[in-house]
Amino acid sequence: MRTLGRSPLIRESARPSAGRRSAITIALANQKGGVGKTTTAVSLSVALAAGGYRVLLVDIDPQGNATSSLGIEKTDLEYTIYDLLVGNAPAQDVIVETGRERLQLLPSAPELAGAEVELVGVSARESRLKAGLDPVRDAYDLI
Repeated sequence: MRTLGRSPLIRESARPSAGRRSAITIALANQKGGVGKTTTAVSLSVALAAGGYRVLLVDIDPQGNATSSLGIEKTDLEYTIYDLLVGNAPAQDVIVETGRERLQLLPSAPELAGAEVELVGVSARESRLKAGLDPVRDAYDLI
């Protein structure tokens, strides 16, 4: 059986190298709800961090279940991904520690549901998440 830790191709491609210094981005998406996207994202992030990778988990669901499942209280958050997307805070100020070594979180909150409407007239709104993450990309192996 091959695991991520035993696969040299995956291990080498995920580590920053002289030619590529920024994180690899993995996206889990499906329009249908209840198919395990959050469970997979959290489990994969925890496993990769335990395997030695520096991981940033981005919770982009207004329900914030990835945030909650890592024990982060949404009421204790000063900023969330909503603030990053609308320009209220840089990623460095939004990212929180999870209590797990090498795993950090960009948390979500219910107000994210309104971001799409708020950004409807903003140019390049489709790339705001990428632009917001660019300054911290070099700090991680995987996002």
